[in-house]
Amino acid sequence: MIGAERLRRISERLSAEHVVSIASLSKALGVSEMTIRRDLMQLEKMGLCRRTHGGAVSTHGTLTRDIDYRQREQLHVAEKVAIGRAAAAMVQEGETIAIDAGTTTAQLAAALKGRRNIMVITNSLRVLDQLCDSPGITLISTGGTVAPAMDGEFGHGDHFLVGPLAEATLRRFRPNKAFMGTTGLTITDGLSNSVIEQAELKRLMMELSAEVILLADHSKFGRVASAIAGPVTMLHRVITDSGISPQMKRALEELGIEVIVVEPAKDVLVVPGFVAAQGGC
Repeated sequence: MIGAERLRRISERLSAEHVVSIASLSKALGVSEMTIRRDLMQLEKMGLCRRTHGGAVSTHGTLTRDIDYRQREQLHVAEKVAIGRAAAAMVQEGETIAIDAGTTTAQLAAALKGRRNIMVITNSLRVLDQLCDSPGITLISTGGTVAPAMDGEFGHGDHFLVGPLAEATLRRFRPNKAFMGTTGLTITDGLSNSVIEQAELKRLMMELSAEVILLADHSKFGRVASAIAGPVTMLHRVITDSGISPQMKRALEELGIEVIVVEPAKDVLVVPGFVAAQGGC
């Protein structure tokens, strides 16, 4: 059996069963366990599975629900602070940038406080709140409709603007850089989001910007949300933390995407309902 056919059959098993073992695949396909391990490494690189001890778990097509913003705000905080600071260091004087909604992009906004001679366009009410008292920043809201809460046990809790008015405002600009958040990312499905209106605005923001930079901690990789914002090839750079798997990093780099890895910030205080970086941004 040729390699491509093996990969197809393993992928089908993953989709159907969600969890597969190396031993069962080896027996079913009539090849060595070492061959199966190599195949699973390739599928993980493609974003279709996550390897585990003795097997793999499917990621492709497995929908993940976003959790409430206030809960997400408390997850991987040190990583998000470091990612936000690294992103802020990329912003040059005189640039126009677009900032997406999300907990990690909010850390970018915090790191931009006090900067001068930049223009920020955003649909995030949290980013607007972060930067409204920064006189050196020209701050532009997209306007639009406040996104409705998701159905179910949790609302997304992330206050952002969507709809035709937001899209019309965005179309009037050509940002030098767009700093994007995401609910999930796989090589196969690209960037995805739990709110379809937000996914549409994300894609437009990426299309209009000269450079697209994803801000995502390691937990976002291998996840797929219900609405696709765009293919991974729309990205120019990814800023993430050292928890990213070597396989995912390599897969992104093979697509020509620069991957910038940062270590978690060490000066972050996290208490329930409050996050602060000690000593300023």
